[in-house]
Amino acid sequence: MTWRPIAPENWRPIGIPDLEPNAWNALRQETSTSVVAGPGAGKSEFLAQRAVYLLETGVCQAPQQILAISFKTDAAANLAARVRKRCPPELAGRFTSLTFDAFTKSLVDRFHATIPTPWRPTRPYDIATLNRQAVENELNRIRDLAPPNWQHDIARFLPGAFESEVVGSMRLPAREPNVRSARGFAVHQWWLAQLTAEPNSKLTFVSLNRLAELVVRANPKIARALRTTYPFVFVDEFQDTTYAQYDFLLSVFGGSSTIVTAVGDHKQRIMGWAGARNDAFQQFNQDFCAHSENLLFNFRSSPELVRVQHCVARALDPQAQPMQSRAPALLARDVVQVWRSTSRQMEGQRLVQWLVQDMADRGKQPRDYVLLVRQLPNNFEEELQPLFQAVGLSLRNESRAVGRTTVQDLLADDAIAIAVAALRLGSGPRNAAAWSTLSSAVYSLRGASEGDEVLRHRTDKDLKAFLSQLGTVMRGSGPSAESVDEVTRIIFEYLDIPALKRVYVAYARNDLLEIMIEGFLRHLKHSAEGVITWPQCIDRFVGTNDIPLMTVHKSKGLEYDTTVFIGLDDQSWWTHTPGNPDGVATFFVALSRAKQRAIFLFCEHRGGRRKVADLYQLLADAGVEEVGPE
Repeated sequence: MTWRPIAPENWRPIGIPDLEPNAWNALRQETSTSVVAGPGAGKSEFLAQRAVYLLETGVCQAPQQILAISFKTDAAANLAARVRKRCPPELAGRFTSLTFDAFTKSLVDRFHATIPTPWRPTRPYDIATLNRQAVENELNRIRDLAPPNWQHDIARFLPGAFESEVVGSMRLPAREPNVRSARGFAVHQWWLAQLTAEPNSKLTFVSLNRLAELVVRANPKIARALRTTYPFVFVDEFQDTTYAQYDFLLSVFGGSSTIVTAVGDHKQRIMGWAGARNDAFQQFNQDFCAHSENLLFNFRSSPELVRVQHCVARALDPQAQPMQSRAPALLARDVVQVWRSTSRQMEGQRLVQWLVQDMADRGKQPRDYVLLVRQLPNNFEEELQPLFQAVGLSLRNESRAVGRTTVQDLLADDAIAIAVAALRLGSGPRNAAAWSTLSSAVYSLRGASEGDEVLRHRTDKDLKAFLSQLGTVMRGSGPSAESVDEVTRIIFEYLDIPALKRVYVAYARNDLLEIMIEGFLRHLKHSAEGVITWPQCIDRFVGTNDIPLMTVHKSKGLEYDTTVFIGLDDQSWWTHTPGNPDGVATFFVALSRAKQRAIFLFCEHRGGRRKVADLYQLLADAGVEEVGPE
């Protein structure tokens, strides 16, 4: 079937009835645009619809592509999946969805030789993750190396903010720097330590963002090539953009004909600790001469939740416009509550008993609920899991490490989604969704376009033979460490690792795919423990019957019927001060994940309420009920 462009005035949204008026305005914009999209506004859907509009109308002409940049792996994967679902494969193939880190790392890897000599890392280099103590130790070392008159200034740098706010905010000069200040000395020594580490350079993602910016600034031909390839760029969660990331965007696409659409919500800026700019939208509007639009519909939360959310939103932005709920209200009462308990045991037992009853009363499944914490999810998992198991429930820590990734990032990965589809098809009867995922991926991996019937027929035949082989192995033995090894080998040999790296840009010139395959193997082995059948193992792998536990930061972009926030107290919020916008924004994000109900738990045994008194006052001002021990 030959695709024909649709006239822009005749184009209609795909998969949804319509867009709100402001979304239509933003979708049709022919200049850079900042789109402020509050909770539940459907920003991912808006970006997907804009991508389809640009592709189907021919506004984005072949072979040009659309580049979408997200901050989280699952957000990038979700956006790509939405576009694939809404337009023909030959068009969806021109939509590239990556995380910021994956995109900048790919540029550093691809153009390594063009990095100016003073800043060129070894090849290969290692990815470093630094904790607070490591940063503090490095700052102490740098201070001791510094001239005496600079040592006092260096001692004043905060370990928690040094890399994101100091290193991340300084552009790298193309030549060896002429250090003239304590700040410049500290940053230069920081870079030297990373670049000259043995046996390989050890780079953080802040460093990679900075190196990528230097690559495009020092090599105008590379910048021009990127602009030619990507005349349309989307940036999701724009409020979380760091100084290094913003400078990268400006150096690549600023002052050019590339049209950038920045989407986010300044009221949900919760990455300040990681160096997010507090003026990202204002600076973008100025530098890119951007048009602005506000999306005002909330398709996620019920009217009562939206009302309470607006009370909190005004604490962050007194000029915040009220959102209009477009979601049904399925609960007549107890939509937002605070539960007060005197002990952790009482709190946990009350929670699990309520969950069991609510699931039974409302016909809900475990993954309709989420437990949110501000930090240390491992501690809450250890405390709560026995109580959950005692009533037949299972809690799943989405932040739990599996090798060099986490459960949440693993399940958001493209290759892992394909492998899980293969597992489902190999383990039992035909599954239409799994077949669609696997066959579409295999067609892409084999280069079998829709019009090539001969290659498609051959690919279908090979795919059926692969599934027959996989099914024989899986039916021949139940889940075990040995069978998991064999099944993993068969799946990824068939998918073909070089083909995956060639087709999926996120895997090009890095070790992300290897990290994900390692995580897949580990997590599948863990899921195989104590189960008899492969379907049971797969359900454990994807968490079908688990209630997820995660930090608020990890919940961005997700939604659940009911959210339960555990630990609204001074201990969990030990860095919060009344009125602090980062803390209020975190609270706002937690509240806005809910579709029908939000519950906040306070345990007197965990900590007091002095530091978080302002958060409780916001709930009280909104008329939220506080329920004491029963």
